[in-house]
Amino acid sequence: MNSIKIFHNHSYDKSSACVKAEQMLEDLASDYGLSIDSTGDGVISFSGSGITGKVTIDHNEIHISAKLSFLMIAMKPVISSEIEKKLNEKFD
Repeated sequence: MNSIKIFHNHSYDKSSACVKAEQMLEDLASDYGLSIDSTGDGVISFSGSGITGKVTIDHNEIHISAKLSFLMIAMKPVISSEIEKKLNEKFD
């Protein structure tokens, strides 16, 4: 399976959650060479070599979905774990 789907609850207002989510992605961007595009409406897109996805921020939950290229599938557990770790750092 070449997709990652992660849901994470938060207790911040939507604006603060968006800022924290963007900070989380910036941390990941430096590790995985991602480019980030925030639309300003609670959706942040990201892409890099072998990965594309988006983060959607609701009032109490963050949804992360990503698609991995064939070559990146082997890295799925590492990438998922790193996303979870960064979410816990920023939102718990």
